[in-house]
Amino acid sequence: MINYPSSLPLPRLKDAAYKRQPNILRTEMSTGRARQRRKHLSVPTHMEATWRLRKDEATVFEGFVDHGVNLIDWFLMDILTPRGVVKHQVRFMKDPLENMKPISALVWQYQAQIEMKEYKAASEEEAVSTSLSPFTLDDFINGLTEALNSYEG
Repeated sequence: MINYPSSLPLPRLKDAAYKRQPNILRTEMSTGRARQRRKHLSVPTHMEATWRLRKDEATVFEGFVDHGVNLIDWFLMDILTPRGVVKHQVRFMKDPLENMKPISALVWQYQAQIEMKEYKAASEEEAVSTSLSPFTLDDFINGLTEALNSYEG
């Protein structure tokens, strides 16, 4: 898989916005209540991205867009998440060269919408360990075992 060029800066954080696609199926019941369930284990996340690049970086970026990924291929790019910067599989949903403008003679701005195949949120293990913090899963199980033993005795 192609990597986003390491010589280029990532999209500007100030202008970034993530939108996870809906993943809940809701069915209204005759009682007035509703049932909800997940539709899929993972759904794509869309990201609004803006780059401000020096003219030498802009040349590399344009080459990457036109010839490196051909606008339709998935590639690997670092994305900022609450867990830090994490590599994600992404592709352009809109050509960033459609919406470019010079900011000055030396700086160019590009905007695009990017699709992340799967946003890398905390894993199930990470969620459990942080929920139990400062205890471990073993501490939880031992405490539960002690509680059951004292309840039975």
